[in-house]
Amino acid sequence: MSGTALLHYEVYQNNNASAEWTLLVHGAGGSTRTWRKQIERYQEKFHVLLIDLPGHAQSAAKDIQQKQYDFNWIANKIWEVVDALMIPRINIVAVSLGSIISMQMLHNRPTQVKAMVFAGPIVGLNFKLRLLARTGLTLAKVVGFQNFYALTARIALPRKNHKKSREIFVRESKLLTDEEYRKWTAMYGKTLDDSLKLLFSYNPIAKVYFLIGAQDHLFIDPAINYAVKFANISYEIIDRCGHLVSLEKPDIFNEKSLNFLSE
Repeated sequence: MSGTALLHYEVYQNNNASAEWTLLVHGAGGSTRTWRKQIERYQEKFHVLLIDLPGHAQSAAKDIQQKQYDFNWIANKIWEVVDALMIPRINIVAVSLGSIISMQMLHNRPTQVKAMVFAGPIVGLNFKLRLLARTGLTLAKVVGFQNFYALTARIALPRKNHKKSREIFVRESKLLTDEEYRKWTAMYGKTLDDSLKLLFSYNPIAKVYFLIGAQDHLFIDPAINYAVKFANISYEIIDRCGHLVSLEKPDIFNEKSLNFLSE
């Protein structure tokens, strides 16, 4: 049926058929390749499910007709993949913007999520980020969408030790078409702030673990402020690390996240 195609997904099965499932959700401009340093380690303990978000990488070729995006619709598109694979309950691991999408997934189906791990969670926006989100579409039309994403990467990942993760982000985002840039950038201005206020205002039913880079200057304070309020959320600060913890410190991320999910 036209427009109802599933998102692109990849499955890496554990040798134990009864192993738990873990879903990996990349951030804006990313793809399943974002998780190449996690797949092998995660597969040792779980069945692993990766998806490309709408308009990203191999999902861009799918017949998914949606004029505008919002977090609720994106979350439900991912649940469609989970349902198609008949997975009853799942862990979710996400990076950056993927943390918001994952919280929306939990909000929509709270009993189907066992636990969640977020690398560089986006929990709230300061005034400058709120202004950037609201004016992003206009700015992107002036400077070009790819230049806008490159600027965003430079703002979020400014240090020398962030260079590798910054380059990966920019390289992956170049695969997006201008139309997809428009949809995602428009969503930030219309629904990002309201979605954050809704999704990060209560104690989640699933246990949640934040891995936050000590140099994540844009998002560290809102994440910590949220985590200390609620019993089901724990967090750890990773030294000499920026926003994209799973890319910049993959070994540390793998060890700590897998320990948490195995509890």
